[in-house]
Amino acid sequence: MNHSKHNHHHGNNVEPEIKTNVTYDNGKILIKVEDNIGNPPVLAVQHEKEMHFIIVSNDLEKYYHLHPTKEQPGLYVANKDLNDGTYQAFVDIEPENKTYKVTPNTLQVGTNETSKTNLEGMDNWTKERDGKTVTLGDVDATIGEEVPLVFDTHGEKPDPLLGALGHVVIVDENVEQYIHVHPAADDITTFNARFSKPGMYKISAEFKFDDNVHVYPFVIDVKK
Repeated sequence: MNHSKHNHHHGNNVEPEIKTNVTYDNGKILIKVEDNIGNPPVLAVQHEKEMHFIIVSNDLEKYYHLHPTKEQPGLYVANKDLNDGTYQAFVDIEPENKTYKVTPNTLQVGTNETSKTNLEGMDNWTKERDGKTVTLGDVDATIGEEVPLVFDTHGEKPDPLLGALGHVVIVDENVEQYIHVHPAADDITTFNARFSKPGMYKISAEFKFDDNVHVYPFVIDVKK
């Protein structure tokens, strides 16, 4: 199993052949996916789903990982009540035989606009959610190199989550760069990420304990 392909690097010179459009109406999110001539693409199943749909608020305070259902070819629906504000929605798909790059779809809910934030450099590397503790090992992140993210779950092995021991989504403080990585092997909680641009990034690490999925946030500084 190739776990690294989810970094979605198709080269910078290749024009994406798939476009996405995201709209929100009263708790219902519609995601439209089509190719350059308006046809719905065939989506490969990755980690048990055709589509992983990530919503992050502009201030990086809110994070949702949803799995929309296909209402008809090229149209997917997710139900989620969103508070007023500005969000970036990332449609994480793998179209068959088409180039695609995950880019943010701006989603404005209501009239209150959410401004972007500056992530602080100092972070606590141990986070607790409902009594379950996760520690991120020291990270030495440089662009263009494989960066291991090693999570210590303190003796508690996470339950399988969509066919893996966890999922990690990383966005930069501008909410433009999107990286979705899965464990480097089936039985460990080490994830290998690659960064193409320096700056501050927020990691959202998802682990499942006792049938509950918890999100553990960490901030890292990626160097040139």
